Amino acid sequence: MNGMFGRVMVVSIALFVVGCEAGVDTGPVRLDPACELTTDGTADLSAVFTEAVDKRGRLVPDALARVRSRLDGQLLKMSRYGPTTTPNLFSTDSARLAWWYNARAAWSMKLADLAGCPRRNCPTAARARTFPLDGREMSLEKIDSILLGEARRSGDFRIAACAPGAWVDYAPLPQKPFTEEDFSDRLSVSFNLFALDDQRFVIDVERRQVRIPPMLWSCRDMVISWYLRRYGPCEVSLTTALRSHLDRLAQRRLDNALGYAAVRQAARTGLVIPGRKIFYPGSIGRVEP
Repeated sequence: MNGMFGRVMVVSIALFVVGCEAGVDTGPVRLDPACELTTDGTADLSAVFTEAVDKRGRLVPDALARVRSRLDGQLLKMSRYGPTTTPNLFSTDSARLAWWYNARAAWSMKLADLAGCPRRNCPTAARARTFPLDGREMSLEKIDSILLGEARRSGDFRIAACAPGAWVDYAPLPQKPFTEEDFSDRLSVSFNLFALDDQRFVIDVERRQVRIPPMLWSCRDMVISWYLRRYGPCEVSLTTALRSHLDRLAQRRLDNALGYAAVRQAARTGLVIPGRKIFYPGSIGRVEP
């Protein structure tokens, strides 16, 4: 009897998950040409980031609703130009990377908005949608592939690891657009904020594990190689190698986890929103202010 009950429960849960996913629009995102505004450059994007992202890099749904038209206007502009379509506008690596970071952050916010900014988990299909960008059909996953390629080419793993997003497995959203001039400095700031965020970068005290977010985990060979080039051949853990790239405050957080196993964080679908409940291994549920 118990076995049959277990099978019924499994089937019910599976149907529930499929049903949730089935109710999500998975088609390509189409932007209304009427949404384009008259501001130049990244003025619309600046207004969106300033209004709808809090100081901890979290998405604020109610504020995003107030600047939705400005976000759509900026995305429409970015659909028509970019490093591939108009390479003459991006003569340096920093200019190109700043553009990709801005595009990823903006589209992450847009996809969250289209999914209704759920307070808990957002179905995978909701963030897997394609959209017009740089004169072609893109997705968050394709942007991540570009950033990972740029990281491997340059040897700077942070380019991929600090990809900003509304979802919990990515670095905090920016409160202002990235620029060619400030990209390098802000990359360092972003990585420190990422390592200090106990929701995005989980240290599991109960299991003695450092749960490395997926994009950073993909760069682990680069992290170790950089450490060995700088300090010479030695036995080094991923946690120790990461520590070398952090400021004193973030280092202290990792120091508390020295000796813990570094493991890949399983992909999560939660949005980072102020006030939502946080549950992760080794912790109790609490509400972020």
